[in-house]
Amino acid sequence: MRTQEEILKRIEQRQNNDPLGFETPYYIYALTYENAKKYLKPECNGKDWKPTTEEEIKKEASEYMPFAWEKANGCRGISAGRSIAHYIAWLWLLGEDFDDMEDYEFYGKPQLIRVCEYFGLDHKQWDNKVRTNTDE
Repeated sequence: MRTQEEILKRIEQRQNNDPLGFETPYYIYALTYENAKKYLKPECNGKDWKPTTEEEIKKEASEYMPFAWEKANGCRGISAGRSIAHYIAWLWLLGEDFDDMEDYEFYGKPQLIRVCEYFGLDHKQWDNKVRTNTDE
């Protein structure tokens, strides 16, 4: 898991590329309350604030995969892009650098395959357009 300093730096680097807030909130959730409060609404007092853990990120990323594939299979451009933004954040927080995932085609399917491989998930269970070397 990334350090608080790394996460704060990442927020500053990425927030201008994330106008709809698909990626940067995940970084904020991984911060301590003291580090996150400048990004939070004033009414958030931090009483119940708990930074996201590595285990929680892995669980959420795995559970989100069927939904991400549903959006890619349905050619849902904004939703598919949002899914990729989530995975960029989750993977970065876990110590991986998948920033090259932003430039995608086929609604992010190649990136979803890569993420499935990282998490040890079989993408074929969700991909409705699997291609093989024997396809013509």
